Amino acid sequence: MKYYKEILIIEAIAFLGLWIIDEYIATLLTFIAVPIFGGIFIVSLIAEKIERSRIQREYFYMMAGLAIIPIIIFIGIFLFNGGTSFEWGM
Repeated sequence: MKYYKEILIIEAIAFLGLWIIDEYIATLLTFIAVPIFGGIFIVSLIAEKIERSRIQREYFYMMAGLAIIPIIIFIGIFLFNGGTSFEWGM
């Protein structure tokens, strides 16, 4: 897990690119990725508390980042655009 920072930067760049190119796909991936990575993170924390393993801290940082970065980008784009219309949902 020595490249977790680079993985998080690549994810941030990918989500920013998706928000610029296609709002629908970016919204869809945000609403899918956040619960999946968040769930994996929470289950990992619970399992770590129950029985100690030799998983490095960087794994937990990466999983938390993978769940938080899309939310931060979503909020940033939402505020930058003055809200989103979600016109594609109609």
